[in-house]
Amino acid sequence: MQAFAEEPPPNADEARRAEVFASVGSGTITIGELEDMINARSPYARKRFSDPAVLKEFADGQVRNELLYQGAEKHGYANDPNVVRFLDQTMVQLFLRKEFEEAVTPDDVSEEDVVQYYEGHPDEFRRPEMRRARHILVASKQEAAEIRTQLESDKSATFRALAKQRSLDTETKLRGGDLLYFTRDGRLVGKPDAEAINPTLAAAAFGLSKTGDLSQPLDLRDGKWSILELTGLRPERVQTLKQASGMIRRKLWREDRKAALDKLMTELRSKLKPEVHPERMKAIVLSLPGEPIEPPNQ
Repeated sequence: MQAFAEEPPPNADEARRAEVFASVGSGTITIGELEDMINARSPYARKRFSDPAVLKEFADGQVRNELLYQGAEKHGYANDPNVVRFLDQTMVQLFLRKEFEEAVTPDDVSEEDVVQYYEGHPDEFRRPEMRRARHILVASKQEAAEIRTQLESDKSATFRALAKQRSLDTETKLRGGDLLYFTRDGRLVGKPDAEAINPTLAAAAFGLSKTGDLSQPLDLRDGKWSILELTGLRPERVQTLKQASGMIRRKLWREDRKAALDKLMTELRSKLKPEVHPERMKAIVLSLPGEPIEPPNQ
């Protein structure tokens, strides 16, 4: 006669958690279930439950929720399309969070991978030297020289005001001739790569030593001249490996997560072989605000 092993008796903690706090219709609420719901909250929120009144209010609320749940179930809401759709979406979100976001975290990225990425992408961690300047565009060298003299001799004359009054550069004159920040090769910081200032202006700005310095009249060719004032300096900055480590870990983690998800999708497509009929989307009826719903033309 074959003997069957008996299940080991529950230990004291298991027995405590299995104790029924409330019976509601066909369901029960155990001490362990209440405990898990409370402990899932933040440490700050959990401290509130040391107050017996708060704990009782919470437990009574779970009884109320169970009553409403069973009432809704009795009325058939468990099969309502909205409920089914919500459960489906929640299941997918939980699956993605548990399998692709919490299963592996940025902290799991190896130090070796972080160092390899840092050494292989030096430009990502180097901010080049930048300058900011403003200029006044005029039609002759003589006019540019006159403006420079006026700025040096007349303390009441400001570069910004003169740019608004006299500059021929319609793009910058309304902001007082401001060219924004740019790199040594003239590329504008924060703008698409194709956007850059005149290289003569960039070279002149990088030839000045401190803010407030004025350039000599600058020949921009085609009968255009400029006078330039340096308004901002930003030195080159290089992030150390220690400074960049957190960002690199998050970037590599996101890349690994996407690769794992892409792999899963490939496997699921191969296994489940979805059939898609895009031509049938013509039958979709869109309900737009203020418009009657009309079936598509057959």
